[in-house]
Amino acid sequence: MKNILLLLGFTTILFSCTKMDAYLDLVGRQEIAYTGRVDSLKVLPGDGRLQLNWLLISDPKISGVTIYYNTKRDSVVIPVKRSEGVDSMHYLFDKMPEGTYSFEVYTWNSTGSRSVPAYISGRSYGNIYKNSLLNRALTNVVISDGNAVLTWGLVEETVTGMEITYTNTGGKTVVIKEPRTTNSTTLPDYKPGSSFSYRTLFRPDTLCIDTFYTTAITRTPQ
Repeated sequence: MKNILLLLGFTTILFSCTKMDAYLDLVGRQEIAYTGRVDSLKVLPGDGRLQLNWLLISDPKISGVTIYYNTKRDSVVIPVKRSEGVDSMHYLFDKMPEGTYSFEVYTWNSTGSRSVPAYISGRSYGNIYKNSLLNRALTNVVISDGNAVLTWGLVEETVTGMEITYTNTGGKTVVIKEPRTTNSTTLPDYKPGSSFSYRTLFRPDTLCIDTFYTTAITRTPQ
């Protein structure tokens, strides 16, 4: 029995070596060399565009980056000149119709070696998203001591602020931008009988590179 087990073990090792030899013959009996993979890959959504950010940390011999998208039907090639430290890189894809996109990112060097892929997906925003946005509710407007005081309702999570435009008693157009945490806004020296307009600012993602605005609403305090 012991001799049989030894024979089986030797046969397994021989078979594995034979498979490896056959593989090495296919690749010219050379080890496959990979370049360093991109690090900290992120996709930043935007208005009809997306931006990819990444770091090059290892492998000083990297000489380029290739990004595939649209199921590899499209690609961009970015030459690289490495520094002695960590290199921060980005690429902006514009004219990207609203939707979700998947990307494959490779590094490569002058000898033809390339990295294993890094994968990431992201969404661009457009009219469908914009048309879904609603202004923050304005619950009350009063004139007090020559000022207009606006009171705001509940705020949606993706709201980043409000923008109010009005005319003061000097006839000057004034624009006030308020943060999302504001519950009331004072418009100093408000011109009696005039109107003001307001719109709400949105960012659908904390990494979004663009701010989206609702259609402005006009009000005249009574």
